[in-house]
Amino acid sequence: MAVPLANARTYVDNPFTGYQPRYGLFRVADMLDLPDHAGVGGLEFEDAWCSPTHPYTVPSCVPGASKTFDGGWATITGDPFVVYASSTCGLVGMTEERYTEILHQRLRVGEQQAVEKAFSTQANGQAPGLANNGSAATLTAATTVTAAIAALEDWLYNVQGYGLQGIIHAPAISSAWMHSANTFMWAQQDGILRTPMGTEISFGAYSGALPNGTGPAAGHTTLYITGRVAVWRTPQPRIFLSPYGMGINRATNQYFGVAERFYALSLDCNLVAGIDTTLAA
Repeated sequence: MAVPLANARTYVDNPFTGYQPRYGLFRVADMLDLPDHAGVGGLEFEDAWCSPTHPYTVPSCVPGASKTFDGGWATITGDPFVVYASSTCGLVGMTEERYTEILHQRLRVGEQQAVEKAFSTQANGQAPGLANNGSAATLTAATTVTAAIAALEDWLYNVQGYGLQGIIHAPAISSAWMHSANTFMWAQQDGILRTPMGTEISFGAYSGALPNGTGPAAGHTTLYITGRVAVWRTPQPRIFLSPYGMGINRATNQYFGVAERFYALSLDCNLVAGIDTTLAA
């Protein structure tokens, strides 16, 4: 049998470049432009709804109990980190336009999983995140994914009194178990997975580590719940690309390129809780 020549193959465009990155954190988070200087010092903002409201008995002639007066605004912060994509290849056929296309595509397809990994363990200076977060609550371990979700939602909406829709953060390994347990629904109007109560679910490259940072036992993972998450990132036009001419190594005839994007994540009301979960429906 004749062996086909490598250079006889017909070059075609990549058929997958028009597809969207997989389902994950970027689908459920609020995606926002990172301000110019926040990539170095981080960001902060004030949040009015982080204190719970209270019921009060209608007063009669005799004065009732005193009202509880909560604090003022809560300050929400986000510490930055960088996500980058790189490429090393020969100079033959490597134009500046092709170099830009390769780096942009590599960053676009891979940045979500890098953000999920950093966020799940507070790695690379990212904060606040899930594991290794001193403010994260650790709930009593659950023996099924259904029990875990019930405990997480009770903690956020009942114990903490959070008034918005929260987000459950689940490692990819848990998705089939949660589907088997009928713990989520697919919303046709926006393509977001939600629990029966409406809590949005992000499946992704989460570490599964416990709030104290230790890894899960075999057959276990850690599910988390948070308030709303905002993902702040460098706008597309300001993504850093290493200058084409400066990435060429004339001694080896190789090109080295890098694309970088600053990120910062903020957690509404700094509410986060994790639960050790047995992977069982």
